[in-house]
Amino acid sequence: MGRALFAAGLSLVLAGLGHFFLGLQRGFFFVLPSAVLLYVYVFRAELFDKELTMAVFLSLGIFAAFDAFSFAKRGHGII
Repeated sequence: MGRALFAAGLSLVLAGLGHFFLGLQRGFFFVLPSAVLLYVYVFRAELFDKELTMAVFLSLGIFAAFDAFSFAKRGHGII
């Protein structure tokens, strides 16, 4: 249970980190868009709507956290 919660917590910090912690290569598909969204939010805020960018970033993080938790608990994720 502790491993699953830790993986979910890592994914809430940056989507995909929990997958890397579990040794899954598909974490890259969460980290790349999450890192781009974080970059846009911090450095290119004048080009995009900050609230929308943060909402998508947080939604991706929550989805990745649930997927990492599922994988650690059941052996397969939701995707």
